[in-house]
Amino acid sequence: MKRAIRSSVLGFVTFAALAGTVACGGAPKSPLPTAAQAWPESEITLVWVGRGEANLFQGGAYQRSPKHDYDFMVVQRRYRDHWESVKEMHRRHPDYDGSAGPRDQSYYFRIGFAARAGEPEGKVGVTVASTWGPGVGTTDPEFRNAAFSTRPEVSSFAPFDTLRLQQHYRYEEGSLEETVELLDHSGGKEVPYVRNDERATLYATRRFDAPPTRFAAP
Repeated sequence: MKRAIRSSVLGFVTFAALAGTVACGGAPKSPLPTAAQAWPESEITLVWVGRGEANLFQGGAYQRSPKHDYDFMVVQRRYRDHWESVKEMHRRHPDYDGSAGPRDQSYYFRIGFAARAGEPEGKVGVTVASTWGPGVGTTDPEFRNAAFSTRPEVSSFAPFDTLRLQQHYRYEEGSLEETVELLDHSGGKEVPYVRNDERATLYATRRFDAPPTRFAAP
């Protein structure tokens, strides 16, 4: 029975926080905020494209689960005091069984930054509003290393109650490493559930003097 609950909750992992993808008798709901206008112009927009490797905590240790791996892209709009990020995920493994929700998913994160009393020296306070619920954390003034946690609205039967992200931006190398964890604290101690290890490449705005690719007949 526990295994059956675990399997069904895996499907809950990625779209329970969406509060339903289709409204009964209405238009499909979106995890993104609605607006009649285009996104406000940002100071800079970065695009991260990468791969996530999934690990499930079983038998006291994390075990690789390649069928849950995914490709992803994040469009990160950076404003003066906050970022707005949209993440697209695609699971293409032929053995993927739908246990973590649809193959194709979208998420939204609004990450605010502010100096907060009591933060360690050299740290900037982070406040999160997202598809995965509200959260808090810290980063550094150059946004190189960030860590934050959110509390998604999930069923009491779910084997997790916290989403935790740790990010390492290596701008000079054009890369990002991120660890995404689902954790449970209901029993008074931290219990791991899922860990995704992500690596991404940075794509930033640039101009070309000529078309970057050309058709070549075989």
